[in-house]
Amino acid sequence: MRRHGYLLGLMVMLSGGVLACARPAVSPTPAPPGEVVRPTPTIRPDLPLPPDAFNLDVTSARIAFDTRMGVQELIEFYKSRMQENGWQVLGAPAQYGQVGNLLFQKDGLTVNIQYQHNDLTQITSVQITLP
Repeated sequence: MRRHGYLLGLMVMLSGGVLACARPAVSPTPAPPGEVVRPTPTIRPDLPLPPDAFNLDVTSARIAFDTRMGVQELIEFYKSRMQENGWQVLGAPAQYGQVGNLLFQKDGLTVNIQYQHNDLTQITSVQITLP
């Protein structure tokens, strides 16, 4: 009987050790609601993102995100910030209602910023196509 209790205690201790090993040491913590999460992939430092950018998706060919900025606010943001970073505006924004795009050029590279505003959600989806 004594040996059985020893084996049972050993099994409980070992199963606890196995479970402890199976759990990650640090569990990932989701970002608090409303917190802007910046990507780990490299984004050109001369391509600004609105301070409230969310749902960020970055690849080597594009940057996509959502913002609560309206169309006019977004256009003004990019016109001023891109020019501050040395980009030249190429023509007027091509605008069709709540959908449009902006073109910028710098050092022979052209960047296309496309946007679409959703009146229902008050969210503007943006996609920046990289050279």
